[in-house]
Amino acid sequence: MGYNLRDRKLLNSRGTYFGSSGSDDESYDSDPDFGTPARRPRTRRSMPRAAGIRIPGSGGENSSGNLTGNMERMWSGLHPRTSEHRRRLIEINRRRKRTFSRVPDVAITKRTVLSWLISMGVVSENEEVWYLDAPWGNILGEGKVTREGIVCMCCSRLVTVGEFEAHAGWKTNKPYQHIVLAESLLSLFDCQIEAWEEKEEEERRKFNHIQPAPKAVDTSDDACMICADGGDLICCDTCPSTFHPKCIFMENLPQGDWLCFYCVCKYCGTARGILNKCSQCDKLYHCKCGGEKLDLMNRASTLFCGKTCKKIYERLERMVGVRNDLEDGLSWTHFQRRGQPWTASCENDEYTRVECNSKIAVAWQVMNECFLSTMDRHTRANIVQSIVYNCGSNFTRINYSGFYTAVLEKGDEMISAASIRVHGKMLAEMPFIGTRGRYRRQGMARVLQNCIESFLCSLKIETLVIPAMDQLTGMWIDKYFFARVEDENLKQALSGYNVVMFPADVVKLHKTLSMRPDLNQAPPEDNED
Repeated sequence: MGYNLRDRKLLNSRGTYFGSSGSDDESYDSDPDFGTPARRPRTRRSMPRAAGIRIPGSGGENSSGNLTGNMERMWSGLHPRTSEHRRRLIEINRRRKRTFSRVPDVAITKRTVLSWLISMGVVSENEEVWYLDAPWGNILGEGKVTREGIVCMCCSRLVTVGEFEAHAGWKTNKPYQHIVLAESLLSLFDCQIEAWEEKEEEERRKFNHIQPAPKAVDTSDDACMICADGGDLICCDTCPSTFHPKCIFMENLPQGDWLCFYCVCKYCGTARGILNKCSQCDKLYHCKCGGEKLDLMNRASTLFCGKTCKKIYERLERMVGVRNDLEDGLSWTHFQRRGQPWTASCENDEYTRVECNSKIAVAWQVMNECFLSTMDRHTRANIVQSIVYNCGSNFTRINYSGFYTAVLEKGDEMISAASIRVHGKMLAEMPFIGTRGRYRRQGMARVLQNCIESFLCSLKIETLVIPAMDQLTGMWIDKYFFARVEDENLKQALSGYNVVMFPADVVKLHKTLSMRPDLNQAPPEDNED
């Protein structure tokens, strides 16, 4: 079967190597001291509060409060009365002539939201910014934007966005809304929206809609759902999915129509009647067999096949964007790309949505450094990119919706990133984890891995599976306590889940999370007695 990709471009053409967990070279040779804690950051002396500076034309303290001239423009940037106001400011900023130069990836020392804004051309290198207080529009801080942070004008120190707000004497937990570009008076919050709406970013998060060639007779997938290889395949009569009979432990070929396990009820195994899809495990179910019922009068945006999936989903969603502080200035958070429906009228939801999307874009830059281009050889979909942006597809095999991205940060800088998807109580998968080159050999991937496993344990997930290159299998077994998937019962159970597939030379490993040791503790030494 020949495929046509709808409105797709190959955005990454550095190679066709299939990456896997651990392929960021965190092996025995590249990261020998996993147990060594990260070096403590140098402490900063406390920064004095900047004096308030009144913007010319805004009036004094006894003014009537009517904002005019520059002040009105700035107030609109901070708190647009309507979406049209904000859109007008973004369009003005987009039309500005910029003279920034794109720095090659190898020259970028830090991956931050600011470096992403600069690389997208929305903010210029060394562009002047102001921190404004919301009530009066006073300039409480001045600085210049760099890829690594903001250089404060009053002390010439490089600080994070949060530290720049603290330096100004405020703590709103929404610093990007109060830091504006001095030239355009557009807030960094609106700059994030502008960058996310750029065509380059839109291409990365497109739905992977696969269409058969116009004259194609066979509309099924060319690759097995389990092993991603071609050959003699049995085709589902409802969806495009195909399978090797041996991969799904089928001893005798069925007579007549056959439906795969993605097209039947997870409880009774039939497709008769109305089937609902679980928002967490993505499996279909009959209401009479179990799970939530569909209310046609008040249709819910999420449905679940049972209480367990509902609890997992709610906990995952509740923790999206929540920063978890660790030792030595590190923190970890998990994000997921958010669409427009998630932006209710609540301002907090909008800020969190924009922050999540910006962090996802930065995480993709980190992943793109760690892994060579990983293209599905049949559909040419970019696997790593689609996973980071949790892109869906009409082909189940390359449907990566439901993925979350866990990141390890130090201040505003992103150090490591990993992709995780929870399929239900039994299974979670982590196909990719990568650390930026300058932080390897310091055990950063180990820190993030431990945080992910602890979080999955709190969700009461039973098994974590990962792929690993053959040369890195020993590291994952000895250092991270994984084991090869060799048990036939486990193989058969895993065949019922849409786990990301890799070529045959990639080894599948698993770990029982209830029995996992703390990765931050050194492995016990052998007793010579």
